[in-house]
Amino acid sequence: MLVLGIESTAHTFGAGIVRDGTVLSNVRKMYTPQEGGIHPREAADHHVRMGPMAVSEALASAGVGLEDLELVSFSRGPGLGPCLRIGASIGRAVSLRCGIPIIGANHCVAHLEIGQMLGCRDPVLLYASGGNTQVIAHVRGRYRVLGETLDIGIGNMLDKFGRDIDLPFPAGPVIERMAIGKYEGTTDGILDLPYSVKGMDVSFSGILTAARSHRSKGADPALLCRSVQEISFSMLCEVSERAMAHIGADELLLGGGVACNARLQEMAGTMVRERGGRLFCPPRDLLVDNGAMMAYLGEVMFEAGVRHTIEDTLVDQRFRTDQVDVIWKEDRDLGEIRTLNTSTINEGEAPPFGSVIGRGAEAVITVERFGTLAVSCKRRMRKIYRDPELDSRLVQQRVRSESRMLRTIRGAGVRTPYIIDVDEERGTILMELVRGPRLSSVLNVMEEEEQRAMVRRMGCIAGRLHAKDMVHGDMTTSNFLVAGGDLVLIDCSLSERSTELEKKGVDLRLFFEVFGSTHGSISHMEADFREGYVSENPHVEVWEKLSEINSRGRYLGG
Repeated sequence: MLVLGIESTAHTFGAGIVRDGTVLSNVRKMYTPQEGGIHPREAADHHVRMGPMAVSEALASAGVGLEDLELVSFSRGPGLGPCLRIGASIGRAVSLRCGIPIIGANHCVAHLEIGQMLGCRDPVLLYASGGNTQVIAHVRGRYRVLGETLDIGIGNMLDKFGRDIDLPFPAGPVIERMAIGKYEGTTDGILDLPYSVKGMDVSFSGILTAARSHRSKGADPALLCRSVQEISFSMLCEVSERAMAHIGADELLLGGGVACNARLQEMAGTMVRERGGRLFCPPRDLLVDNGAMMAYLGEVMFEAGVRHTIEDTLVDQRFRTDQVDVIWKEDRDLGEIRTLNTSTINEGEAPPFGSVIGRGAEAVITVERFGTLAVSCKRRMRKIYRDPELDSRLVQQRVRSESRMLRTIRGAGVRTPYIIDVDEERGTILMELVRGPRLSSVLNVMEEEEQRAMVRRMGCIAGRLHAKDMVHGDMTTSNFLVAGGDLVLIDCSLSERSTELEKKGVDLRLFFEVFGSTHGSISHMEADFREGYVSENPHVEVWEKLSEINSRGRYLGG
C-alpha cells in the first residue's frame, strides 16, 4: 500500500511516503519564530505556504505521483489547533481529489509505532518531546501512560531555558552542544537544581525556576546547560527504569524530538544495560516530528481494519495517547508480573541466602544473613548514568528518608518492615524479611473476593497516611507485600510529611494512573479503594483536589 503521511502538530509541516512499511521519502519544513516560542497562527501560516510544497517534494523524492496514492494519513492531535487544522485540510483535499481513504491518527502513537520498525517486542516507551513527556507501555489494547510530566514537557522546558540565556529556537540542540563542548572530560560537576520525581511522574518547572535564579547570580551558561541536561535526563531515566521494573519489561524505546539528544541516549542505554535489557532508538529523522511516521501508522491502522470517514477527521488538540484502541498489537497478558532477574517469594516461604527478591529503579534487594536471622538487604546501587555527585547525594538522601519514614509510617499504624541497620555511606538498609510476594505479582490472578479485600486495604492504608499528613510518593502495587493475609507497605524513599492537599491528590493520582494500567481487568474496583480510604480519612477535600488535578490541561492534552 502506498501511503502519504502529513504531520502538522506544531512548528513542523512534514510529508512522507511509505509503501508496505518502508519509508520512501520524508520531507520536513520547519517554522522558526524570529523571537520567543511558537506562535500558533504564524506557524499555521507557514504550513499554509509550505504544506503543498512539502507534499510535492515527498512525492517526487519517492518517485510516485498523486494518482498512485492509496491512503492518506494525518496528525489529528494532540497539538496546536491552527496548525492541526492545516494538515487536516490538506489531507482531506488529497483524499477527496484522489478518491482514496483517509485516517486521522494520533501524533504520539505515531512516534511510538515508528520505533517498532527496529524490532523491539514489547517495550516501555519514553516519549520526550516539546509538549509531551510520558512513560508508556502497551497494556490491555492501548498504550497506557504509566507516568508523565506534572507540569510542562521537557522540550518546552529546554526551549524556555534557552530563551533565558539567549539561545535560538529550538534550544535543545544548542544546549546539548554547550553542555558537551565545555565540560566533556572534566570534573566540573553540576549546579544544585531540583530533582523532582514522584513515582513515575516528573516535574520540570522547579528546574527552570532554579536555573533562572542561578543565571541571575552570574552562573556560566555552559555549566547551566550541563546541569539542566544531567538532572532532567536522570529523572527521565529513573522513571523509565521504575516503569520497566513495575511491569517486568526488559526493553526501552525512545521517541520524540528530545530523544535525539546523544547524552539522553547514552544515559538511557547505560541504565537499560545495567538491568540486562536493550535500548531501541530510531534515527533522528524519525524521532523528530515527521510525515513518514504518520504514513507508517496510517498503513498499520488501515491494514488492521480501521476506517475513517471525512466526518471522523475533526482535529482534537487534546487527543491523548491512551485514548487510541490499539487493535493492531497483540495484548500484553500481565497475569503474574515478574521482574527481570529476580525471585518471587511465595507467602511464608524462606528463600535461599543471596537470592535477589527485588530489583527496582534505584535498588536491589537480596536475602542476607544477620547473625542467625535471614534479613532483606536493600542496597541502593550507584547509577553509572547519573553524575557521580548527584548520584551520591540522592543515594544518601533517599536512604536517610526511607529509614526515617518507614519508622514514622509504622508509628502511624501501617505495617512496614522493621529496620535492623542503616548505612548511608554504603546506601544500604537491613530490614525484616517479609515472607510474601509483591502485590503487583499476584493481584491479577487472585480470586475476586480477595482482590476486593486487597484493594480496600490499600485504600485504608492510603487514607490513614493522608489523615496523619503523610504521602507515600510512589504508591503502586509493587510497593505492597502480601504477608499473613495483610499488606506490608515498602519503599518509602519518596515519602514525606505534608499537609498539602496537592501532594495528597498527586499521591492518589499516581496510584490510580498505574493501577488502571497494570490491573485494568479489575479497574472497576477503584470504588473499593475509595471505600477503604474514606473509612480512615473521611475528608472529601483530597478527592476534590484529585478531581481538579485530573481536569488540568496537561493531563488531558498528553
